[in-house]
Amino acid sequence: MEYTEFRDKFSGRIFLIGNGPSLSSLTQQQIEALNKEYLFMGSRYFDWEGATLNPSFYLQTERRQANVWLDNGWHKKASASIARFWVEWQPAPEGWVAIPRPPSNAHDVLNYGLFGGLEGVCKDGVDNPHLHHGKITPLGMVQIAKYMGFGEFYTIGVDGTLIGEIWDVNRKRNMHAPGIEQQYMGMAKAVITDCTVGGMHAKERGGQLTYKPLDEVLGLSDAVQPE
Repeated sequence: MEYTEFRDKFSGRIFLIGNGPSLSSLTQQQIEALNKEYLFMGSRYFDWEGATLNPSFYLQTERRQANVWLDNGWHKKASASIARFWVEWQPAPEGWVAIPRPPSNAHDVLNYGLFGGLEGVCKDGVDNPHLHHGKITPLGMVQIAKYMGFGEFYTIGVDGTLIGEIWDVNRKRNMHAPGIEQQYMGMAKAVITDCTVGGMHAKERGGQLTYKPLDEVLGLSDAVQPE
């Protein structure tokens, strides 16, 4: 498969799945409903014990984590998904779609806007729809999902903290990243709706994203979801 084969193939909404500990609070009813939706996941979902969501798409963006995936054979576990996207830090494994990356870290979502660079000829002269650095995986997901035609974007498991830390699932603790997640997620505030239970990207908790309870989005009106 080639990256360009997915241009405008889908529509509707998609859920962007993070690594945060709030994923462990999902109810069985929510999991069953989510598994009927389009789900886009990052590379670390398999680190969770008892992972029960069935992703439609994967995105591998991290150079170091790519080696872990290859060494543990996790890249093969994603074979049932519609597509698996692999940023070209190194050759993509069999069955994964290679995503050309920009030639410089300067070419990121700050320079091009959230969806810029995927829409045509880039400023660097490369006539190829490559993934501009989103700085964090959820923004990489939303760029690809937009390219594929999706129009509504919801996040779950994108917890973060008020000072922009991100969750390190391997060490089961927050990992310091000075403001980076809050800063860049704020760029998507007009695009993404947050459904993360207790997530720090919601306006109610000091973030910049509009929050909606996951049950409301999924139409689970009789369910009770913790705030």
